[in-house]
Amino acid sequence: MNATGGIDALTAPSIESAKIAFAAIAETVDVVGGDCRAVCETLSSLSDALNVLTENETPDGGLSGAGLTALPMLAAVRAAKAIASRYVGQQTGTSLDTWVDLVTDASAQFEAYLAQLDTVNGIAERYRSADHDPEQVQEDLDVLEQTRWQTRAWKQILGRVARLGQLVDAILQAQIHDDAAPPEAAPRTGGFSGSLQRRLQDVQTRTADKTSDLREWVLQPFVEIRDRVRELPAQTQRLSGQIETLEILLDLEVATIRACAGEISPAAARVVGIRVAAAIVLPDLVRRRRDAEETTARFENYLARLDAAHRSGNIGDQVHAVLRDEYRAGLHAGRAELAALEARAQAWRADGPAVLAACAHWMAVELDVLTARSLIEQQEPPGDRRRLLERERRRLDEARGLLASL
Repeated sequence: MNATGGIDALTAPSIESAKIAFAAIAETVDVVGGDCRAVCETLSSLSDALNVLTENETPDGGLSGAGLTALPMLAAVRAAKAIASRYVGQQTGTSLDTWVDLVTDASAQFEAYLAQLDTVNGIAERYRSADHDPEQVQEDLDVLEQTRWQTRAWKQILGRVARLGQLVDAILQAQIHDDAAPPEAAPRTGGFSGSLQRRLQDVQTRTADKTSDLREWVLQPFVEIRDRVRELPAQTQRLSGQIETLEILLDLEVATIRACAGEISPAAARVVGIRVAAAIVLPDLVRRRRDAEETTARFENYLARLDAAHRSGNIGDQVHAVLRDEYRAGLHAGRAELAALEARAQAWRADGPAVLAACAHWMAVELDVLTARSLIEQQEPPGDRRRLLERERRRLDEARGLLASL
């Protein structure tokens, strides 16, 4: 890649490019966080439903305080749980206890990751404001590095979460029945846990179809969340793509900050600058320029309608003067912003194709290296390097379209 002054002007790593990268990270974090919270809610509801099948029956648990009249009911409940547990193992190849552990672990990991994303958002806000403190750079880098590694580890659980529909379907298909109907009289339930006590009391007050009551007691929580659980594959698939984008952005942000601090070689810094320019800076320029055009057009329209209303006598002189000054100020600011962005757009029209070509060349070499390594070492290199490069190349394809639109 032969350097030119024009390319260097567009791609040199800077605090400004770091701020633009943080804005892209914050936007991606918002999207990831929204989907993560939706998955968390589903996992929480599924955990509550599983408690029906795994309610503690030890002396310290929920069934120890039942009276003798409750024993037939408890036996029926235990039998139903055993049937459901056995059917889950047969249909999914995984024991119910293992599924429960998966749900518990996934919930904890999603919550921890959301907390980490909130920390990253806080850093992004500081970089985009006047409160940015250069003395915090190393601390910020540590957080970003930690988030990058946590992201790589956390996304491994997405595939397992996507399979939770198998668990719910297996439980709902279980042929739960009970030959010993629960007693009609409500027993003393002082020793039961809250959720189990309420369900037992509900079942024991019914006198019609006891088998149907028992099935409803065990299965109703899963019926209620079935549709949400079935959305998990699509949600986790979408999250997987968003996470890959976040990984790329975090990698570029860390490298940009290190380049600004002089911690990487000039050659490496130049590659980072080219990648950031193509994947982040150009899309940001196109978006801001479009926003400035819309702002300018909006205030021009306001002024035209204001003058028309004034000429027709619908607006008096004093009101016209107040609004005219306000709209003119907005139009002036919009035009000034648009002029500055247009100057940058002109530089991209001139040298942008070379920037994107340089980025494409770097990506092609990196992918060729991975292919050669796989051929020589007879195995795919560890990690998601190839997948991330492919996603970054798709962003480069999008950048070509954006450049053409300038």
